[in-house]
Amino acid sequence: MLADPAKDFAPVSRSLTPPIASRTVKGLRFDVFDAEGNPRPGYEGPLRYLQSMRKQDLRALDEHMEATLREMGVTYGLPQGEQARPWVCDLLPHIFTPEEWEQVTAGVIQRIQAFELFLKDIYGKRQILRDGAIPVHPVLGSPHYEAASMGLPLPKDAYLHLSGICLTRNANGQLAVKEHHMSRASGISYMVQNRRALASVLPDLFEQNAVSSLADTLSPVVEALRGLAEQPTWDEPSAVLLSPGTDNPLYSEHSFLARRMGIPLVQGGDLLVLDDHVFLKTVRGLKRVDVIYNHVSDARLDSLVFKKGSTEGVPGVVHCLRRGTVRLVNALGSQLVDDASLLSMAPTIIRYYLHEGPILPTIRTYWLGDLDQLEMVLDHVDAYRIRPISAPNFSASMPGSTEDIVRAVRKRPGNYVAQPLEASAEDADLEQDHIVFALRRAEDRYEVFPGALTRVFSRRMENKEWISKDSWVPALSQKAEAAQTWTRNALETHHPSREVTSRVAESFYWMGRYLERAYHQAYLIQAIETLESEELNAAERKLYRPMWNRLLPPLETTAGESRRSITTRQDRYRLLIVPEPGTVVRTFSRAMSNAESIRESLSPEALATLNRLRELFRRTRFRENLPEEESGQIARRISGMVIELIPQFFAIAQRTVLGDDGWRFCEAGELLERAIITSNAVVSISRSLVRPPLATEIQLSAFLRLLGTRDAYRRVYQMRAEPVPIIELLFQHPESPRSVLRCLSGCVDLLRKSAAPDQPGASTALNGIESLIHHINRIDWSEQMRISLEQVASGDPKGRPLEGIEPVLAHLAGSTLKIHHLISDGFLSHQAFIAESVQPMLLG
Repeated sequence: MLADPAKDFAPVSRSLTPPIASRTVKGLRFDVFDAEGNPRPGYEGPLRYLQSMRKQDLRALDEHMEATLREMGVTYGLPQGEQARPWVCDLLPHIFTPEEWEQVTAGVIQRIQAFELFLKDIYGKRQILRDGAIPVHPVLGSPHYEAASMGLPLPKDAYLHLSGICLTRNANGQLAVKEHHMSRASGISYMVQNRRALASVLPDLFEQNAVSSLADTLSPVVEALRGLAEQPTWDEPSAVLLSPGTDNPLYSEHSFLARRMGIPLVQGGDLLVLDDHVFLKTVRGLKRVDVIYNHVSDARLDSLVFKKGSTEGVPGVVHCLRRGTVRLVNALGSQLVDDASLLSMAPTIIRYYLHEGPILPTIRTYWLGDLDQLEMVLDHVDAYRIRPISAPNFSASMPGSTEDIVRAVRKRPGNYVAQPLEASAEDADLEQDHIVFALRRAEDRYEVFPGALTRVFSRRMENKEWISKDSWVPALSQKAEAAQTWTRNALETHHPSREVTSRVAESFYWMGRYLERAYHQAYLIQAIETLESEELNAAERKLYRPMWNRLLPPLETTAGESRRSITTRQDRYRLLIVPEPGTVVRTFSRAMSNAESIRESLSPEALATLNRLRELFRRTRFRENLPEEESGQIARRISGMVIELIPQFFAIAQRTVLGDDGWRFCEAGELLERAIITSNAVVSISRSLVRPPLATEIQLSAFLRLLGTRDAYRRVYQMRAEPVPIIELLFQHPESPRSVLRCLSGCVDLLRKSAAPDQPGASTALNGIESLIHHINRIDWSEQMRISLEQVASGDPKGRPLEGIEPVLAHLAGSTLKIHHLISDGFLSHQAFIAESVQPMLLG
């Protein structure tokens, strides 16, 4: 028996700040220790292992756990500032005994079966209401009752396919149902990632204990999703995960699930309804969708039927559900069973449909729409946890003071329920709950995943302070293992190739463009600082300073006015860190916004590089009237970090990010932006190449230096800087990194890999770029220089159209800029093209 378990074990739960940290074990007596203070079955080994460590070793393990979860990219909650709240996992797992788990499995399956029958009845004959078994108002008056669901065909004749149920211990130490998460089984990814993190940090624990594996949890899920489709004969069934977007607290989970299941993570704008079918907008065209794994609330799913103006869902999707051309998981209307007001009626519902008593009891729950229950709760409001009837993000108590809670409840009492704060031990501040998940495999047959998402929180601070735990279930026997061969067999099934939506590809594309633009600006500033301080005298600086501003990338037409200049050190300091149009920090912020919108497609290692640069800009505040020397020092430091970290991001991403259509568009955007910057830079000095005062050799050399091509020029031509070789290097050389020809050729190669056969828009874009490449190759720059010099000598400033250095360069710069429209129209904005594989009847 442990002398003082709470005292001995306190360091293990360092993650919970006071007053939680010092009382974790004491507050969870029923979960860790029995009535005599001995560890419950299964806990002896883990407790002994952790208590044998020194405090500093436990702290190091806890920090290792935090770093592991951070590297895995696990977050929860709305972004705070621009960073989501990190996920926290305790070192001590929760351990179910075999007897407990047998009861949990049976009780969860029983409850799901009963509420499946309940949904079919409510959206059908409503016999349970006609018989008066439960009151009408909490059901038909629920905000989650959807009349539009009546008569809709069900996928495999079921509403609930992937469900969750939240359990906690009541005052007697029994596991009881606290909440339903049947319609939106939130938390599966956190359950899996807690296991991955703990196994990485404490592998010895798993070697010493037989624990059921969660490694293959998501394989049967994706196979079950695809199995719901009315599988067409011309293609494999297509499934997508529909998320509300990056502002949703559970977006990290959505991205993990989609990534692990190998299905596209989409938002409402990625889907469209056409000819009674739902299509996914991809860079290869429109692809038909057969199954939608939905994480958008029913009320926001279709703005034509439910909440007007909602952008989270897909307009017209309910019509497709009615036609049976797409399947929704879980089915529309299933959110009704998550209404907390039904918790108190659960025993009645189970007995009514299954003719048996509930295996798992329910935590006492009072629906405040009942006036008697309302007054009872409000008379002792501090003795209850009051919550909305629907808590989509795990659990949510009412925030605010007692007066605020009472005011909100009295305004709409039917929208709230109350559960008593039943302490499971004397003076216990902590509560632990477990969300258990089950998958429907066949008619009336469910499989419960051998684990749970376990949370520990303060009874008084449920919203503000909680951590998670890994949950252990004893390893299955050989007999039970043989009964679940579906898990292993699912791994052998072929998964279709991953589709990249047009939205994701466009975000990648603009991220690449903005990063290249920010890199060029920073490189320009760094080069000028070096030239001014090391290589040029005052007379030379006076000669070519006017050239510098002309080399800045052109602003978009929507960017507004800019005070951009790089003539003085204060100008360069301002150009780096003032958040106004055209500055480095504004350009990088736009790249970061695009990266955040597709963070599920970026590796944590690559994203960490961009976060380092974002933190650098956050810490560096602009100060007016800074001395010139200090301005130069800051400019050199910041620009140096930019030109170091942006190439580092691309290098890491090429090793860690999936090289699919999305990443190819990032590289294409980078190359196109480089070509645009190069062509505009040459245009900016074109007049001084042919008209007095002519550019000097030192000006041309400085120009090459500012573009980062002076070394390449010397290696190729081995001569002093002259106009024609410079133009040839920057436009026609096939190996020069900044050559327009090389950049556009790289774009064509990347885009061709993302084009579907016979895709009209893509063919137009590729043909347009290749035509420009062919035109660049045919230009004789020596001849164009001769024409320009003759025009100047003859006093004819205009000459013939598209002849001479200046008009030809201006035409090429404009044509290069227009390539953006070709890419956008051909790959990113097309909505009328339907891929050939979707509807074979179009072939004739």
